[in-house]
Amino acid sequence: MPVILVLDDDSATRNGLVDALRQLFAGARVASARSDAAPGIVAVERADVVLASLPAVERLSRGGARSAVPVVALTHEMGPDTLMKAEEQGVTGVLRVPAGAEQLAAVLGPILDALPQ
Repeated sequence: MPVILVLDDDSATRNGLVDALRQLFAGARVASARSDAAPGIVAVERADVVLASLPAVERLSRGGARSAVPVVALTHEMGPDTLMKAEEQGVTGVLRVPAGAEQLAAVLGPILDALPQ
């Protein structure tokens, strides 16, 4: 069972994403935490993919937690500076929040499909 970890400080955003992900990917376990959670949260939750705010992505990178786990950056705006920051962090994808079911499926579906069974 794949594990999706959502890291975001805004509880409404985090809870909305968790609910949507549970509906879209019923065969996955969805966990969540505030974005300032320790980088070790990825290992503790045994995450296969992480959705995280850009500051959380930066903390994960500094903590060495992102090397093998695909990360999708969550952002409230998609301007060039934000996209460049995301690209510099080596994220797998970028989602503007609030993200709808179609966007979540389009970005996460291929990532989850590529995981070893």
